[in-house]
Amino acid sequence: MHSREVYIEKGDAELVKNGSKITLMKWGNCHISNIETLPDGRFHLTGKIDEEDKDFKGTQKLTWLCADPATLCEVDLVELGHLITKPKIEEADDIKEIVNPNSRIVTTAYAEGCVRNL
Repeated sequence: MHSREVYIEKGDAELVKNGSKITLMKWGNCHISNIETLPDGRFHLTGKIDEEDKDFKGTQKLTWLCADPATLCEVDLVELGHLITKPKIEEADDIKEIVNPNSRIVTTAYAEGCVRNL
């Protein structure tokens, strides 16, 4: 699904240059005409899709999500680290001292709505 507005990752937006041509994966090339940095650190890029432009060489390839709340879904990305902080547990070890309290990190992100069914 295509949309008038799309989301791209902030790290990708930081690399886009004003006046450049980027490729939105599975859609086409987009010519960026304006880049605005918002007070909260996010970016607002303005551009125009040129579906006739099939020259993808040398363009920055970006994945994107349709900015339509009906087609987006919030997901939790869970990263698991080591539960124990030392390589070998000794008999005298106090478990409370060697357990990593930050072994589970959860980050909320957006995904395509089709992931609701997973």
